[in-house]
Amino acid sequence: MKISSILLLVISALLFVAISTAQPPRIVTGSVIPAPTPTPPDQCPSTGSGFEIPLNQMPIPHPTPHPIDSLCPRGGSDDHNTDHRIQNAAKNDFTVKGNPIMLGFNDFTNLQKATDQKIASGQIKLVSGGYPQNRAASLKEQITVQGKKIGEGTLVTLEAYVFGAHYSNTKFNVYPGNQHGSGEANNCKCNRIDWNDIHIALSESADASSNECESVTAEISPHYRSEIWSKFHDGGIPEIEAMLPGLLQHRVVDHHGPTDQPLKVRIAGPLFYDASHQPCHFNNAGAVTKHNSPARRTIWEIHPVYRIQLFDSAKNKWVDLS
Repeated sequence: MKISSILLLVISALLFVAISTAQPPRIVTGSVIPAPTPTPPDQCPSTGSGFEIPLNQMPIPHPTPHPIDSLCPRGGSDDHNTDHRIQNAAKNDFTVKGNPIMLGFNDFTNLQKATDQKIASGQIKLVSGGYPQNRAASLKEQITVQGKKIGEGTLVTLEAYVFGAHYSNTKFNVYPGNQHGSGEANNCKCNRIDWNDIHIALSESADASSNECESVTAEISPHYRSEIWSKFHDGGIPEIEAMLPGLLQHRVVDHHGPTDQPLKVRIAGPLFYDASHQPCHFNNAGAVTKHNSPARRTIWEIHPVYRIQLFDSAKNKWVDLS
C-alpha cells in the first residue's frame, strides 16, 4: 500500500474519532451555539446591605428568606450610575398596594407607542445609558385604561398563556459567544439560580405558531421567592431542571407538541419600563422586521410578579400558585 493511502486512512480514522466524541451544539432560546465551556463556579458577593423590605411586608405568597435578602439591597450592585440603580430599585418594587387593573396585550403595545412618542418629542429625556431622566415623574402616566392613567408602578394583571419560562443570567445559561451568565446588576451580579429572576414570556394565544416577538414579559424576583415559585420554569436548561424540576414541562406555547397543553395564567404585579433592552420591530402589516433579545413586543413588563393564578379547566376556575 502506498504511503499516501496509509496517510489518508489515518486521517479518516482521526476525523471519525473527533466527530464521534465531540459535544453536540447546544440550543438555547432558539439559537444554536457552540458546545459549552465548563460551568463556572459560584460568583456572589459575600458582604452587602440587606433588602429594605422586610419579609412580613412582602406582597407575595409564602415569602421565604434567602442569602440574597441579607446581602443585596433594592438598588442592586453599586456601579456608580445613579440612574441605573434607580431602575434596579424599580425592578425590586414590592411596595405597591391596591387592586390591579386588568390589561390586554394591545394595552402593552399602546404603552410602548406612547412612551416612544414622548421620547421622540422630548417629553421624556434619556440620560447616559438610555435611562429616562426623572424616572418616577416621566414614566408615571403614559396611557389611560378603564378611565385610569397607568405607567410605571401601576399595579396590573394580564391573562395569557405561558410562551416559555426560564431562569436568566445564571451560570447555567449559555449565551451567544459561548458566554455563561454572570448575574444581573439588580440582583447584585451573582450567578446562582437563587439570586436571579425567572423570565416569563406571555403569549396571547396557545397556538404553537405564535411568535415570541408578540409576547409580554413578566419577571419573578429572587427576593423571598417561595419554593413553588422557584419551580415556575419549563425545564429548558438541563442543569437547572436536574436540581429544581420545573412545573411547566409540556405546558408552554414554545415548540409544544400535539399532546402538550399550554398553561393559561393570570400574572399580577407593577408595570416596569426596562430601558436596558429593546423590543422587536414590526412593519405596518405587523410582520417582524427585527428580533431583539429577549424577544417581546414591548419593554413594558410586569416586574416584579406579585401573584400567579392558574386556570383549572376541569373546575373552570382560577387558583393561586401558592
